[in-house]
Amino acid sequence: MASTTLCFTGFSREEAAEVQRQFEQANTDGRFALAPEADADILVIDMDSMYGHMTWLKARGGGKKTVAVTSGERAETDFLLRRPLGVDGLRGLLGELAAGAATAAPAATPAAAFVPPVAIATRAAATAAIATPAVAAPAAAMAAPDAVPPPEADAPAHHASQDYIAAYTTGQMAAMPANLVPHESRLSDVLARGQLDRPARLQRSGAPALLLDPASQTWVGSATLKPLLPLLSLPVTAADFVPVDAAEFEAARLATGGAQPYLRLLWLSGLDAGRGQLLVGYSAAKKFVLTKWPQIEREYPKHFRLATVMMKGPALVRELVDGSGVAEADVVDFINAGLVTGAIVAEGAAAGPPDIERAVSLLARPRAG
Repeated sequence: MASTTLCFTGFSREEAAEVQRQFEQANTDGRFALAPEADADILVIDMDSMYGHMTWLKARGGGKKTVAVTSGERAETDFLLRRPLGVDGLRGLLGELAAGAATAAPAATPAAAFVPPVAIATRAAATAAIATPAVAAPAAAMAAPDAVPPPEADAPAHHASQDYIAAYTTGQMAAMPANLVPHESRLSDVLARGQLDRPARLQRSGAPALLLDPASQTWVGSATLKPLLPLLSLPVTAADFVPVDAAEFEAARLATGGAQPYLRLLWLSGLDAGRGQLLVGYSAAKKFVLTKWPQIEREYPKHFRLATVMMKGPALVRELVDGSGVAEADVVDFINAGLVTGAIVAEGAAAGPPDIERAVSLLARPRAG
């Protein structure tokens, strides 16, 4: 019997080698074989990569079966394989494919609980057996992918806001510039490591109860994001949260369709923070680069248009407005959310993995008064 063919596409050259090693261990019965993208029966797509979504659109148009590899909890592909990747997850996926499971994007990972996104620490050399993305990435957007992003020339250091907060709370303001507006603690600050030591609930009028679990860095409380917006504009500290037990957190998780990563809340915080103004340290005179296809929230349909335009290459805010037809304030808010989560960088800065502490610090930068 002829083997069913797979192609792993959209992965970085280094990660592709690790994926192939895991595939070889999972494919013990030899039922599946690797093939070039154009010839493969099934495409396993890195949906967190810059061109993953476009690869999926092309595959869907061609009638191919698709599998999303993502740190998110949902995808519009036939199957879903959650990060972090592993032999067990791939073995489960191959079993689902072999059984001809219904195309309802079931989770191929054996664990039911959400697995927070992690960076792959060890990557082997590339091999020719795994296909590279069908569309070459712009050199400016993909240069030095493993480098640490350098700060912009006009941006304060990421720890500047933390120094400011410490000075403000300890009464040492004399040493700080007089024209800085005091930073008021918000929900995003509570997401920083060490703010909470156990699962806890925040309840405010006009918004659903929000439960945070600092151990897994996940939250529950709403299947969509917009209902949580009232929580972002009010002062919030860790003291406003009430401790909850594991049973209450689990009940809320089941009631709302699963736990979500902290980074989704930080994305929403970034979307709301500037109110049409770029975050401190960034300038509309500089171009911005989309480093990976972002998770497009269905509540914000304009973002698909913006991401599609940004895929063409580095662009100024004004160029994105003209190219997408989206209002400038919405373009800026989208850029802010991308900057916070690492999906967007200023031109010349290399992309790095999502980092919660950096995101919190970016949102807490003091503004000049």
